[in-house]
Amino acid sequence: MSNAFEITPDDVLNVIHRMGKKIDDDKCEEIHNELNLPLVEHEALKALNLEEQTEAAYQEIERQIREDDLL
Repeated sequence: MSNAFEITPDDVLNVIHRMGKKIDDDKCEEIHNELNLPLVEHEALKALNLEEQTEAAYQEIERQIREDDLL
């Protein structure tokens, strides 16, 4: 995968806030470490511009958090 799109703990925190939740930095790092980041990047890079890439990445992060019960 390209390094053109990188997922950070800040991205995870943004997704958590969009979900209406609050977590501490340690939990944010834990969730970040549990994500399938290559899959998030893959989904993001299907989009054509940065705004769409970010939205696609956030949707995939949220999907993984919910499906893998990370929160």
